[in-house]
Amino acid sequence: MRLNRSENTRRNIVIGEIDKISGALLPFLVRTMIIHLIGVEYLGLTGLFYSILQMLNLAEMGFGTAIVYSMYGPIAQNDADKINALLAFYVKTYHVVGIAVMAIGMGLLPFLPRLIQGAVPEGINIYALYLIYLSNSCIGFFVYPDRKALLTAYQREDISGRIHIFTQLCMYLAQAGSILFAQNYYMYAFMMPAASLFYSLLCARCAQKRYPMYFKGGKLEPGQYQELRKQVLGLTIRKLAVLSRDAFDSIFISAYLGLHATAVYANYYYIMDSVVMALAVVRTSMAGGVGNSIAMDSKSKNRSDMHKINFLFMWISGWCSICLLCLYQPFMALWVGEGMMLPFPVAALFAVYFYVLKMGDIRTLYAESAGIWWQARYLSIAEAWANLILNWALVQRLGLFGIILATLISYFVFNFVGGAVILFRHYFTEGGLAAYMASHLKYAIVAGLIAAVTFMAVSRVSLGGLAGFAIQAAICAALPNLLFCLVYFRTKDFKDSKPLMAAVRKIRW
Repeated sequence: MRLNRSENTRRNIVIGEIDKISGALLPFLVRTMIIHLIGVEYLGLTGLFYSILQMLNLAEMGFGTAIVYSMYGPIAQNDADKINALLAFYVKTYHVVGIAVMAIGMGLLPFLPRLIQGAVPEGINIYALYLIYLSNSCIGFFVYPDRKALLTAYQREDISGRIHIFTQLCMYLAQAGSILFAQNYYMYAFMMPAASLFYSLLCARCAQKRYPMYFKGGKLEPGQYQELRKQVLGLTIRKLAVLSRDAFDSIFISAYLGLHATAVYANYYYIMDSVVMALAVVRTSMAGGVGNSIAMDSKSKNRSDMHKINFLFMWISGWCSICLLCLYQPFMALWVGEGMMLPFPVAALFAVYFYVLKMGDIRTLYAESAGIWWQARYLSIAEAWANLILNWALVQRLGLFGIILATLISYFVFNFVGGAVILFRHYFTEGGLAAYMASHLKYAIVAGLIAAVTFMAVSRVSLGGLAGFAIQAAICAALPNLLFCLVYFRTKDFKDSKPLMAAVRKIRW
């Protein structure tokens, strides 16, 4: 079966962006209430617990993605029996992994005080609060995990996105009420597992109604099982490197610099991560379509498509990086006040970090869709160790600047450069690595020059407050894109990508 990739992608992007915008705005409002009504240290606890549980969820992340990848071929071939066998294996494994995550999570309880420097907010039992966060992480392992995987494999994440928008809206409204009226952080935390359970149940109902021909049954052939296990191991190693960027960072900050520094860092990271998630919608919306294309189209066509998509994606990423560079500090001054702001060099490094993270997104999309995880296992291990060692070394000398710099260096060397080499060595075997790297160098230089021009223009705005920020935001919205157009509109990249631009405008619900 050939999926309607363009239509699904457009629909997924629309719903996904609505989901991410609401998922950035609503928690922003709740975070603001927490800061001003009960104290910033609560956000430090939230960031620490999320980081710990991210590491525990490493056991799941590789398996879920590998199963979805394994379904691309059977869907293209209309092989219902193999899909049913994969779903049965998926559910059994998820239950085992869920039990393991619960057990390991419970085992970490005695060590929680050692991960916190300084005092805990008065009246808070960190053990009870941690157990609420742990239960939220475990719900997805036990409540119909296979149904959500079907929606993803069929590139119908718009369905799960609509459900997520609804359940998250309910959760954030309830959390806001618990902070505003009761000022009870336990009630705030309890809303998360309640929303996760509701989300899983609704996804299961919609998937069962749309794909009733699939049920959990059958067994994988020995060769299929061995291949899947190898891919899961490779992807799990890869996800370890991804998690090390976030989880290790917060844990080191909490252990060496305290909860207040963790909370300040988390505020800046939250803004950057909101933009990251908005762009991630583009990548995830295309994932099923790219997987279907790899299963049915030639490597040369996929390589050409990757370059076209990458050009547009880096244009958008460059613009977002420029906005972060120019607007980070004015926005933080309005939101949390100067007392909770980082020095400008740290904020500027956040903008560079964001851009470097986005450089590898489209290449990663094609690598994951082609199942190239096992081949990159040693690079992933090297990235995780490099990040861990650099975090330990640099946080003691450079503080928060060192934490960001450590992650940026390890990602660029091992993920971006190393990952590109692996993709062109094992999938795009006909070559093109040098052209790919040269294109990124060109994009980075152009983005850097335009960032300098825009920053100078924004710096000339002398008006302060909300009005001044609005003028600066308007400059960031218009000037960089105008300059990008002037630089690129005569280039081959721009002309080749025009059909994609036209397709984005033809959005249908």
